[in-house]
Amino acid sequence: ASWELLRPVNLVITALTVWVGGIIAGGVEVMLNGTLLCAAFAAALVAAGGNAINDAYDEDVDQLNRPDRPIPSGRLDYVSAFKLGGGISIFGIIISYLLKPGLGIIALCVALLLWVYSVSLKRTILLGNFAVGICGGLAFIFGALAVDNPAGGMYPALFAFLIHIGREIVKDIEDVSGDRLCGAMTLPVVAGGQHAQRVAAFMLMMLATAVFIPYWTGDFSRNYFYIMLTAVDLPLMLIILFLLIGVEQRGLKRVSAALKLIMIAGLVALYIG
Repeated sequence: ASWELLRPVNLVITALTVWVGGIIAGGVEVMLNGTLLCAAFAAALVAAGGNAINDAYDEDVDQLNRPDRPIPSGRLDYVSAFKLGGGISIFGIIISYLLKPGLGIIALCVALLLWVYSVSLKRTILLGNFAVGICGGLAFIFGALAVDNPAGGMYPALFAFLIHIGREIVKDIEDVSGDRLCGAMTLPVVAGGQHAQRVAAFMLMMLATAVFIPYWTGDFSRNYFYIMLTAVDLPLMLIILFLLIGVEQRGLKRVSAALKLIMIAGLVALYIG
């Protein structure tokens, strides 16, 4: 139950994001750089802690939206989740600071932002979505800073920011029934699911355009362009079309899963490019 609480697939994506961010900023020669690898591990720890704390605060909402999760299903109590999340987060922050003070500061800021997100931001219009987007973007900056070139992570940080916001809005639409009953004021609750789908589509349209900027500026290769076009932009355009037409409630989970796969494809493109 504890392992499920931490969401291992998301942790792997977080670690890979930091690692790829470091390679983009420092070149393939830093692929096995000890500081970068440890930074990826530390970032995964902070993310794991945030996931556990988020589930602890979401006990009432998950009773309605995700009753099979460890806490609402009774396999783990929320006090244990708090302790686990807090302990793992602190461990990740300490490791980050020991690697570089700057990494420690970012890790601390992300951990605090994830905590505020769990307490209040996630139940507000767009603020929670933007908080997750910021954390997703900072993962690339984190990796780039580990190899002493934080500016090198700016482009992918922008891409991560946009796709995380779009995906989080989709997840909010999935959870709209439970969120409404619990008094959350998310975008779908306040403006309706159809309007929220259009906002998500707009964020993804911005992403679909932005991913080509590094190619147009000559910072990334033609291989990057081809992979982004086929594995990222074409699937994104289909998702955008579906969202503009209107996806039924049961199809939103597939959209969310598809966006996660697109994140992985984007990491491959960034790595190869």
